[in-house]
Amino acid sequence: MLKNNKAAGTWLLLSLFCAVFALIYECFSFGVLSANMIFLYWWPFFLGAIPCILLQRSTSRLWNDGVLLLTAASLLAGIFEIYGTMSASVTWFRYAGITCLIIASGMSLARKSAAFPEKAL
Repeated sequence: MLKNNKAAGTWLLLSLFCAVFALIYECFSFGVLSANMIFLYWWPFFLGAIPCILLQRSTSRLWNDGVLLLTAASLLAGIFEIYGTMSASVTWFRYAGITCLIIASGMSLARKSAAFPEKAL
C-alpha cells in the first residue's frame, strides 16, 4: 500500500522524526514536560499520513502547508513551554495552519462537486 504512495511514507518518516526529536528534547529538559512536545508527532501522522493512506493519493500542497504550520506551532509551543516563556508567533502559526486546512478542504469539495454535477430536476 505504501509502496505506491510516497507522500504517506514521507509523512510517516516525519512523524517518526518528530517523535524521536521530542523524546530527545524532553530528556534534556530537566524534568519539565510539555504536552505540545509530547504529542508533536500527531500532526504529521493524523493530518498527513492517515489522509494519504485513506485517499490512496497525496494531498494538496495547501493541505500539506497547513499540516506543517500546525507541526511548527506545536514544536515552538513545546520549546517555549519548556523554556518557561510565551510567544505570540505560536498563535499566528496555528491560525495560519487552520486557515490553510479549511481552504484546502473547501477547494477539494468544490473540485468534487464540479466533477459530479447534480442532475437538473
